[in-house]
Amino acid sequence: MGSVRVAPTPASVRTVRSVLRHDLAVLPEPVREDVALVATELLGNAMRHATSLDDGQLAVDWGVGETGVEIAVTDGGGPTEPVASEAAPTSTGGRGLSIVASLAAQWGVERDGVHTTVWAVVPVRERQLARA
Repeated sequence: MGSVRVAPTPASVRTVRSVLRHDLAVLPEPVREDVALVATELLGNAMRHATSLDDGQLAVDWGVGETGVEIAVTDGGGPTEPVASEAAPTSTGGRGLSIVASLAAQWGVERDGVHTTVWAVVPVRERQLARA
């Protein structure tokens, strides 16, 4: 299991992607790239739609489980519930959780009253192993 806390800034996305690629180096590259993309979308959503944790940062946790790579981003909560939606073709946003849903075997949202965690499980698919 890995974990990192990052500032809610665009530079943190690059840092998280790099850390994930390194930490998951034993997995096929397509799996690492899917995990990095899911993390990017979850982190970006937390930056745009939620507040940071009490320490001013966001938490990113991951691990390899029986069903795939589990990734979670925890923030200080926001005014709305994260949901996947269909964006208009000309829209410049609104596709993040749809991308997550397409890459993940499952995903969800957990709230504990103060914090919100959006998590996803990226499977190691046969097609990904074949591309590696």
